[in-house]
Parts: sequence; structure tokens; C-alpha cells
Amino acid sequence: MSRQKRVSRKRREVRRARLFERNFHSKERVLFIKSLPCDVTGRVSSTVVNAHTKSRGAGGTYLDIVPLSAEVHQRFDEMPESKFEAMYQRTKQSIKERAPSYQLLWEERT
Repeated sequence: MSRQKRVSRKRREVRRARLFERNFHSKERVLFIKSLPCDVTGRVSSTVVNAHTKSRGAGGTYLDIVPLSAEVHQRFDEMPESKFEAMYQRTKQSIKERAPSYQLLWEERT
């Protein structure tokens, strides 16, 4: 029985690592995105997160990530488009379209 648990745990670890790589690429990339200013407010803060602009359930990957403050990220996910646009003078689509530029920044960082 303990052997089955080890195999199961090992599979979970492998799967978790594979999902992390698909969703975030690497820990270094996560830290890089967190070091950038929020795409909406322009502020650099400790609350900047790796915000997926396309849900992972819909096939989103690390290529769909933009840096957003935790507050903006929550509003991006929960607020209707019209309210979000009125509050920030930015459409959600305009933020989604910026994701490739952050991938380029990541690729060009060295």
C-alpha cells in the first residue's frame, strides 16, 4: 500500500510541475512579471500578480499573462466590461492584447 501512495504522490508531483510550467513557465518568469508595474495603474508594488487574461480552463498559458495589482486583477476577473472600462479607462481586450509584449520582454531580458 505504501508503494501505491508513493507512485500516486510522484505522479501528482510530476503533473503539478507540468501544469506549473504550462501555466507560468518558471519561477523566474513569475518573479520577473511580479517585478513589473501593474499594466493598468502603472504602479510598482508588492501586490503585482501574474494575471492570466485567458482562463487556464479555456486553454490559457503563460503567454496570456500580464502584471496586474491584486485589486485590479480581482476587478478584471469579476467586474462587467462596462464598469471596468469606466473605472480604468481601459478595455479588458486592450489589456489582453498586451500579453505578447510581456512575453517579448521576458525573452529579451538578457
